[in-house]
Amino acid sequence: MDCLARARDEFQRRRPPARSQFGAVLRDDQRPVVTFTVIGLCVLLFSLQLLGSAVTDANPDPVTGALWYAPLQTSSWAFEPWRMLTSALVHSPANAMHLLFNMFALWFIGRAIEPALGPLRYIALLTLSALGGSVAVLFLTPAWTPTLGASGAVFGLFGALFILMRATGSQTGGILALIAINVVISFVVPGISWQGHFGGLVIGALCALVFSKAPARSSTDRRQDARRRARWQGFGLLGIAVVLVLLTGLGMTLVNPYA
Repeated sequence: MDCLARARDEFQRRRPPARSQFGAVLRDDQRPVVTFTVIGLCVLLFSLQLLGSAVTDANPDPVTGALWYAPLQTSSWAFEPWRMLTSALVHSPANAMHLLFNMFALWFIGRAIEPALGPLRYIALLTLSALGGSVAVLFLTPAWTPTLGASGAVFGLFGALFILMRATGSQTGGILALIAINVVISFVVPGISWQGHFGGLVIGALCALVFSKAPARSSTDRRQDARRRARWQGFGLLGIAVVLVLLTGLGMTLVNPYA
């Protein structure tokens, strides 16, 4: 966790004190409301998963079974695309560490990134990273294999933090070490979806490139500059979303339930 702490502290130290380089206004009293809301929702759903496991003999419990994602659930046999996002909100009820690690990483990094981006950009980053993880699962995982957890979104934050740190001239050794350690864990520890991690990491980095590379200044009017930058960022995020939707449509045609 030392790598995580160094990376976050370096990013916060380099962040401009009055206005974020990425378009969000910084205030001393600002709180990472989105981060705390997502954590609260995940913890609430985990409690319901445990309750469902306790009162029913179903395997999985009703909550988990309704929200997890497998490639078959976006195919001609079963069309439930919302699971590509809801799966990021539930975790394995048999492994509390799954939830604890993801929530700790979300809390630790989210508190640095959310104020720098503002709530709307941050929500877009989390949502697209989670969707990117599910798209990778769609293409790279057997049709019947269920996946769940916020790891895709968390890896999206890892990728975004690396790009944003580079954009602010921060040292990136800590976050690179953190990413490398978690990539190794993804392949070494059984039962972890490296596919979801990979998809989230790539999409998170792409979103951060959109935030950091959008045109910053065209006039002496700061409000006009901010609107122009937000417009370009919106176009970039929309482009990423369209690509992910198109890839989902393509993946649907390739799902083989007999594989």
